[in-house]
Amino acid sequence: MDYRSRWQQKRRERATRQRLIVIAVCVLGLAAAVASWHARGRAVPSGYQFPTPDVCWLTAAPDYLLVCGRSGRLARVALGLPDAPSPWLRDFTHPAGFLGSAAIADDVALVGCTDVRLRAVDVLTGQQVWEIEAGGAVTGVSTVDARVYFGSEDGRVYAAGADGVLRWTSVDLGSKLVAAPLATDGGIIVATLAGTVHCLAVGDGRELWQVSTGAPIYAAPRPGPSTILVGDDAGRLHSLTPDGEEVLTHDLKGLIRAPVGVAGEVVVAGDSSGLLARINPSDMTELWRTHLPGPVAAEPAIGGTMVWCGAGRSLVAVNAATGRIVRRLWAEAEVTDVLIAFGHLYWATADGRVRMIDAP
Repeated sequence: MDYRSRWQQKRRERATRQRLIVIAVCVLGLAAAVASWHARGRAVPSGYQFPTPDVCWLTAAPDYLLVCGRSGRLARVALGLPDAPSPWLRDFTHPAGFLGSAAIADDVALVGCTDVRLRAVDVLTGQQVWEIEAGGAVTGVSTVDARVYFGSEDGRVYAAGADGVLRWTSVDLGSKLVAAPLATDGGIIVATLAGTVHCLAVGDGRELWQVSTGAPIYAAPRPGPSTILVGDDAGRLHSLTPDGEEVLTHDLKGLIRAPVGVAGEVVVAGDSSGLLARINPSDMTELWRTHLPGPVAAEPAIGGTMVWCGAGRSLVAVNAATGRIVRRLWAEAEVTDVLIAFGHLYWATADGRVRMIDAP
């Protein structure tokens, strides 16, 4: 090999080393940027933690937060979510397990249990004060004006006072109820796995009207600006008048298992495919749609200009006007509930942890 060939070979080797150095620097810079992004977005691991991993749901009161776990644990914690134990001497627990968030009426927390009972727990002491037996697992509870309404897997709705006295029981609606009833001025609205929506009289539980959507309904009905909104497993969002007339529907892609988020004229719905859409409630047209990084399994929380959604293992903030994702927080487990209350945003995950950030 002559001198010129050796010089050219060394030149090529030097150029190759320089390219490798440049590539290595770029890779390291990209890794640092990704790590920095995740550090900013990842949720601070502080908050309230159940002793064991558990799917949990949230209920807010003026000076405390109730955390209800599927395995049968109910805790009362301060709104600031200290890592200290519950203000109760001991969390209320029951081996039957619970099936959704607690409701509150006259200083009692009401939880539906799988052993066909609604249980009332004193919010000051954490002790059970009464229970009502139903014909099936109690799947959803709501309260209004010291009245308690709950559905059961036996296909009936029950009404009671905050004192634990049963007022009435509806007729069999023909299928399981898995979502909490909605109390309105016109009646108690409930949905079934047979795809029917029923309105029951507040005073005695007699049926006022019935509408069939054609697909199972897991999501609790919600009041829109002028209609009742309910999603089903066919991916359809239905708009019903207070008199039981179906006005319009809007199609999404996946199963609608979470209640619609409503705040004034802002109506957002999410589905199991991760699609989130803002709907115009007056004509059910779509204003925007955004694809989230996981299924929407909890009711979206709307605060100010933001819509907050649990999407798989992340909490996502979406601009309510444009649908643009503006913030993401990550967790180690799926988000099970999202709640805005008293200037804070709370979110629970399936590992039994509740986190809090300041609401915008």
